[in-house]
Amino acid sequence: MSVRFYWRKLKSDASHKLHNTMNKFSISITIWYLFICLFVEAHSGKAQFHVIIDTDGAADDLRSICMILSNREIKTLAITTSEGALRPADAALKANALLYHFHHQGVPVGVGRSLHLPASMRRRQSEQIVWGDITGIPAPVQTAKELMTQEIETEEEMVIIFCFGPLTNVHDVLTEKPELKDRIERVIWYNSSANHLLDVNYKSDPVSADAILASGVRVDIVSGVGEHELMIDEQYVNMLSGVKNNRYAAKILETHAGNILKPMVELNQLKMENDLAVIYLFYPPLFTGNTINSSVKLYSIENSRMANFMKMLAIEILEGKPDNESRVFFGFPDDPHLYADDVAPVVQKIIALHGRSEWRAGALTNELHGHLGIYAIIGVKMGIRAREFFNIGVDDITVVTYAGLQPPVSCLNDGLQVSTGGTLGHGLISVADDENIRPEATFTFKNKTLRLQLKAEYALKIRQDVENAIQQYGNLTTPYWQKIRELAIKYWEEFDRNLIFEMSWR
Repeated sequence: MSVRFYWRKLKSDASHKLHNTMNKFSISITIWYLFICLFVEAHSGKAQFHVIIDTDGAADDLRSICMILSNREIKTLAITTSEGALRPADAALKANALLYHFHHQGVPVGVGRSLHLPASMRRRQSEQIVWGDITGIPAPVQTAKELMTQEIETEEEMVIIFCFGPLTNVHDVLTEKPELKDRIERVIWYNSSANHLLDVNYKSDPVSADAILASGVRVDIVSGVGEHELMIDEQYVNMLSGVKNNRYAAKILETHAGNILKPMVELNQLKMENDLAVIYLFYPPLFTGNTINSSVKLYSIENSRMANFMKMLAIEILEGKPDNESRVFFGFPDDPHLYADDVAPVVQKIIALHGRSEWRAGALTNELHGHLGIYAIIGVKMGIRAREFFNIGVDDITVVTYAGLQPPVSCLNDGLQVSTGGTLGHGLISVADDENIRPEATFTFKNKTLRLQLKAEYALKIRQDVENAIQQYGNLTTPYWQKIRELAIKYWEEFDRNLIFEMSWR
């Protein structure tokens, strides 16, 4: 059961539930943890953390990146690669394949420079792990230094950099533009050793590491060491299998139950490593800090009873808040008994097929819209697809719609507003002055614009079905509206937002 569920119960009877819920851990740790849960639950809904992920392509990187991409508290600005478990170019191709697998093509990937290191023992294993289907996936061409510099310079918020390998790319950026140091909130760097000088991430590029650790940039080194090494074991895999309707958890489960990693899981040979850096971001009071210098601290786990708790927190981060997009609900209603008789049978089907975000936006749109409308549903799917492309939450993109102001096509606009949060009130949506009215919109986030248009075959199907309804029931009659409602529910369930749109971006 979710720790956040416990927090909500605690508010009514704190002392009793505190004892029953977390009796394995100290009162101080529990209070700190619950304080963090309260903060996460109460904030405005915008992402708290704006991060760049730097990866060397190891198995623990895959888990950690999935945790980060899954959680709406984090806005992932870019992924860059450094040399370690894989060569930078190979790691970049895997990272891009993973992003395409999750339909996050709008998250850019940059390739780090080669250090010409000898292949590590993990190289062959890492090469065999499938992050995503690389068939037809373009190889990233932008350098890690260029991309990291660009994202730090253009991001409005302070940037956190996760370094899951050596500090090469951070060093390259700050060597060329030392003034960007003031735009980096901190670097979170995983080390497998209590002495960071002995860790492979240090030894791979000690020149870059020494420079960054002496630069004055805040570096939080995260480690789980000694008797407190935390393992990715069968218990963790079983916990993953219990996470429903979560493709990020499914990807971790798929790789760790497969031929490459399953033997290591069964033999208790796979450590929770970079995973701890992500957990640290959310729950820093659970780690003990030791000062290395004025800007660098080492954070580690010093409680041997924390292993199972850490696994649970990893799952919590994967699952995210019950409904990060809502401001009134705590978890959007999904009980079929709460819905109209013709909607109730498809509630769980639509959630399973298309996710909770699409279900929530669809339900709210049709309440706002005044009836279950076909183009309103298309607008919902279009807006969710755009957010998925950039892997962002609501209120983050500017929308220009070509659906005009005349129904039925203009009904698309209501779905776009609710699904993206780009409402008229926020000033984030506008209707293009274009006589060619069509189910199309552009979505701009930072320096990238995505164009989505309903494919011709789907537009034709809708038009023919509506014309048949008019011929059978007459235009705008009560039976006609009932048929439109039936079609809207049908399209809501059957149309896959990843298949129904023509897509291009620049």
